[in-house]
Amino acid sequence: MLAASWLAALAILLLGGCASHGNYTLTDRSPVSHQIACRFGEPLGPPTCPRELVYPNGITLADELTEEEAVILALWNNAALLELLTDLGVAQGDLVQAGLLPNPEVVYFFPVSDKPYKYALDFPVEALWLRPIRVAAAEREVERVTQRLTQAGIDLIRDTRQAYADAALAHGRRSVSIDAVKIRGRIASLAKARLDAGDINPQEKATAQIDAHRAEQDFSRTEYDIGIAEERLRNLMGVSADRTPLRLQTASRLYPPAPDIDVLVSEATESRPDALAAAQFSASAAERLRLARIGWVRFLGILDATSGVNGHEFGPAFRTTLPIFNWNQGGISRAGAELERAERQRQTVNNQIIMDVHQSHLRYSQAQAELEILNQRVRPEVETAIRRTELAYREGNIPYVVVLQTTQQLLDSRFREVQLQADLRRAWSDLERSVGRHLDEVQTLEPELIPPPNIPAQPQDAPASQQK
Repeated sequence: MLAASWLAALAILLLGGCASHGNYTLTDRSPVSHQIACRFGEPLGPPTCPRELVYPNGITLADELTEEEAVILALWNNAALLELLTDLGVAQGDLVQAGLLPNPEVVYFFPVSDKPYKYALDFPVEALWLRPIRVAAAEREVERVTQRLTQAGIDLIRDTRQAYADAALAHGRRSVSIDAVKIRGRIASLAKARLDAGDINPQEKATAQIDAHRAEQDFSRTEYDIGIAEERLRNLMGVSADRTPLRLQTASRLYPPAPDIDVLVSEATESRPDALAAAQFSASAAERLRLARIGWVRFLGILDATSGVNGHEFGPAFRTTLPIFNWNQGGISRAGAELERAERQRQTVNNQIIMDVHQSHLRYSQAQAELEILNQRVRPEVETAIRRTELAYREGNIPYVVVLQTTQQLLDSRFREVQLQADLRRAWSDLERSVGRHLDEVQTLEPELIPPPNIPAQPQDAPASQQK
């Protein structure tokens, strides 16, 4: 009975070990955490139990969530990244195994009539000179996995920032859609009043009404777009189970000019984690080829002891392989092909990095150029047109519908502005990912949107010269 109680207590301790993370601390994730912290300033979180949600540094979804806080949550809780980190534990276990020497073996012959007993010890001596090669190959593999997981963490940072930009874009489009519904609703009301007055035909009134309905449709779409974008952001942050409404920072940001492309390409091809992983994979393949060329050799050192007149009679011996038929020709050929594949893959990764940097640099430059044209050319023209139209309307020189149509141009420019701001955020995060490190600091600006003109709320409030 006492033994059963002890067994039950031991089972409870083993099953409850997750409370202290005892079952999930075998992987040393510090190399990956250090790499990500050096490149982007944020490390990985400590080991946790599966399905455990952690909010570090006082972060809570009840407060406004910044982009950097979203990245921290992703690095601590993203399930896909935590799953990938177990690959590092597998590689570290292989490294430990590669450093172990085989156990010596013993054979004992029992004595029988007219045959004395004897025993022998044998040890694979070739393990002594093959061990450094195996350890070198395993170390290269651990470094390769470390760099690959570092790249996975950088990709997660990029994806989280882009998801945050998409959610901020959805909120911005919703804000502009509210004004669009109001403006197009006023146009539809004015069209109905003019139809009743006999100034327009029913077709013009129907067109205005259709535009108003389309504005309501666009507003309805933005409500669902917000939910879709926020769900993707929640998934990347690993907080899908927490249904607290998200409050995002949607202010515009001031980004630096595009860095020199040649400098970025040179840095990325030399230091990006996937480039380093490809180099380590090639070095590991070279070690495996070296092992294949001599690893087939077997050399056993034997110590034989036989009972004799003077007791134990020890005699040394050895057993080795004679390379008459097989000296691992197939294994050597396979290892050579794997080395060639590793070198080809290294070149493929290098070409991919060059393409990534150039494409992200072009997208960033494109978004900056478009936003500059919008701010320096389109917005001044829209502001001028709004002021001119409002003044002309107050003096009774233009109809009310012209004011509303001009205001629609303002809404279109606002839609384009929030879209370009999101494009700039996405392009900047992709540029940082393509280089493999955090670039210059980005300043957050207060939102600056052109306010609608001071126009009457209803057509009947128009000046007397325009009333019908």
